[in-house]
Amino acid sequence: MLSAEEIVELYSSRRKAAGPLKEQMRRVRDLANGDVIVPLNELDKNAKSSVANLLVQGLDQMSMRVASTMPSPFFPPVKEGQEKAKQMARQKRQAMLAIWDGNRMQQKMRRRARHLLAYSQSPVIIKPNFRTMQPQWTVRNPLDTYAAPVEDPDDPVPYDCIFAYYVTASWLLRTYGSQVAAQLGMGKVDPDQKYVMLEYVSPEAIQLVAAGSAVNDDTFDTDTIGYGNYSATLLESIPNRTGLPLVVMPNRITLDRPRGQFDGVLGMYYTRARLQALTEIAIERGIFPDEYLVARTGENPEILSLADGKTGQLGVVKGGDITQQQINPGYKTDIALDRLERQERLEGSIPAEFGGESGTNIRTGRRGDAILSATIDYRVQEAQSIFEASLIEEDKIAIAIERGYWGQFQKSFYIPGRSAGGMSLYVPNKLWDNDFHYVTYSAAGSDVNGLIVGLGQRLGTGLMSKESAREADPLIADPDLEHDRIVQEGVEAALLASIQQQAVDPNGPYQPEDLAYLVKLVVENDVPLFEAVKRTDQRARDRQAAMVAPGSPEAMPGLAMPGMGAQSPMEAAPGGGLESLLAQLGG
Repeated sequence: MLSAEEIVELYSSRRKAAGPLKEQMRRVRDLANGDVIVPLNELDKNAKSSVANLLVQGLDQMSMRVASTMPSPFFPPVKEGQEKAKQMARQKRQAMLAIWDGNRMQQKMRRRARHLLAYSQSPVIIKPNFRTMQPQWTVRNPLDTYAAPVEDPDDPVPYDCIFAYYVTASWLLRTYGSQVAAQLGMGKVDPDQKYVMLEYVSPEAIQLVAAGSAVNDDTFDTDTIGYGNYSATLLESIPNRTGLPLVVMPNRITLDRPRGQFDGVLGMYYTRARLQALTEIAIERGIFPDEYLVARTGENPEILSLADGKTGQLGVVKGGDITQQQINPGYKTDIALDRLERQERLEGSIPAEFGGESGTNIRTGRRGDAILSATIDYRVQEAQSIFEASLIEEDKIAIAIERGYWGQFQKSFYIPGRSAGGMSLYVPNKLWDNDFHYVTYSAAGSDVNGLIVGLGQRLGTGLMSKESAREADPLIADPDLEHDRIVQEGVEAALLASIQQQAVDPNGPYQPEDLAYLVKLVVENDVPLFEAVKRTDQRARDRQAAMVAPGSPEAMPGLAMPGMGAQSPMEAAPGGGLESLLAQLGG
């Protein structure tokens, strides 16, 4: 474990090394948030940019397409062909899906996709949650993440990582009063004064350090430590039972340094916004032109009264003429704006289809799909492949947390998508005998709409089984449960067809009274069809086995045909002789 001073020193060196990268991230953040200032003196101080923010449009569309489908974990059986091993592998997959569902993984993936595309990084930390008794995924802001450098740029697991965030003095006093009260000095510090908190995560421990005061979120420097007689203080140190790094930070694939997808559009956006602002200034001056008093030859001009066109006030001039200076914004301004917009779309791969438009040279839907596919499909595929590798490492950390913190305890989970009876019990040390598994998207590079179409085409051509299609469909949470439901519905449909066919025949087994009883069970008592048929059959058997006295109502066929089992058999009359026996035999 490191001391508070060592953690602060490590943070200082990493922050200085990542300065240019973090500054570029802040520029992207400001543009995405609409905090761009157009540097023109003629504009109002509160004036905002009046051009379309293509970065936000492209970022939202690309990230939503990346996260529109969820990957699926696959745990191979330890012994292929053994039913027990298959059942164990199936339970592992269901347990991991339940952990994902408890962490709202699909919602987190949407935020992580935005971080990956905009900032080129998508850090996440997995820690034990003792309230839910599950590993908990927490998405962290790349602007405040300082991970250890890795030798392999494609390795998403750094050895250790430092997260920086800001709290107020009042929060520090309320949470860690006994540890920081002497340094803060109660009553001498502004309660809203911000202090920097450093969370150091390593395979040995998770340590929390109060580093020092900050002027604001972007200007904190380690030189301010000690401001107000405050020094770095170690507040908490929690041992890491897993022995693994708890932080996973996938990166975009670039040449030599991290670079977001939309870094290249910043300069073009500023230029387009500035040119649009200048055009607005020229238009405003054209509406309210500058006026000059021009003297006539040999006369001394004089303005007797000023004109006001808004109120209809007529101006009076003596010895001169009023001339207006007309402003021409320039005949190529619109062309320049359109050219800059096109360059932004090409640089950031932001097709016009993202905004519900289409190029004028596109005549067919097939051609539009081809252009959109060439623009975004491979980028979506690469982002999803990066998340596949990242989620494998994240799942391994989650399994280590399960074994390290609740290994001997019996736990339960609910299988996502399963209704009644969906709870399953397991002991982590017995279930997670190993952490080897795969995480794959059904079709990396396809969004949810393209995936469904592709699945239907492969099923139609016979290249894919229905079970594989169910596993690939993002709307099906439990393929095994879906298979059982399909079989159940098919058998139920066959049973219903059989009942309908036999009920039409007057000589069939379903007599009117039996059919009415079956309908009553299904409609009024809400009994499943298979159970209703079973009860109706047992009722008919009991009736046919019961002996009733001759002339009883139960011995009559009623609405049914005689001899079809709708009536109960009659008892033999005592001493009836041969005639009575013949009557019983004849019904």
